[in-house]
Amino acid sequence: RGWSEEERVHLGEELSDVLLYLVRLSDVCDVDLASAVQHKVDKNARKYPADRVKGSAAKYTAYVTHRDVQAGSLDPADKAS
Repeated sequence: RGWSEEERVHLGEELSDVLLYLVRLSDVCDVDLASAVQHKVDKNARKYPADRVKGSAAKYTAYVTHRDVQAGSLDPADKAS
């Protein structure tokens, strides 16, 4: 999107560095990165239900109701992150 090929290549290199550091850090910390990502995606899906959030940038508390917590679709602990 308006970036030169040289800029795009440089960006790819920088993003690759970040990814490599992340993978190494997760290994050193004994974190299953794939499981952690899946858990976070699932958690965000509960916090930001697509039928309520589309087109909005409001904080998750604007979408979560007491009924969601009672129904178990959102664990109260999920509100922390």
